[in-house]
Parts: sequence; structure tokens; C-alpha cells
Amino acid sequence: MTTQSTCRCGADHHGHLCMLRSNGLHEEIAKVSSDPKYYCFTCGGEAKCAENLCDPALIE
Repeated sequence: MTTQSTCRCGADHHGHLCMLRSNGLHEEIAKVSSDPKYYCFTCGGEAKCAENLCDPALIE
């Protein structure tokens, strides 16, 4: 499996949802996306912590 070195925002963020997806880390995705509080303007993903998204915004 090839590991992508940068996420969609152009930085080295190994915990971001887009990086987890590109690396096929489905269990980790389930952990960070359960009970989401934020969504990402870049990829549309949802996570419970803003730190797991490239461009987070609070879900209201």
C-alpha cells in the first residue's frame, strides 16, 4: 500500500480524515467520525474533533 505524504490541504497531517481514507484506515475513520461535531469544507467529511479535518466548520 502506498502512503500519501500530504493531505488535501497540502500539509503533513496524518490524522486528517482525508489521509485516513487514502490509507484505507477504516477502523480509525470510524473512531474519529463517530458523533461528529465538525465537517470539512474541503472533503465534506465529518469528525468529532476539528483537528481531524483540513478545513473544519462546526456542525450546527
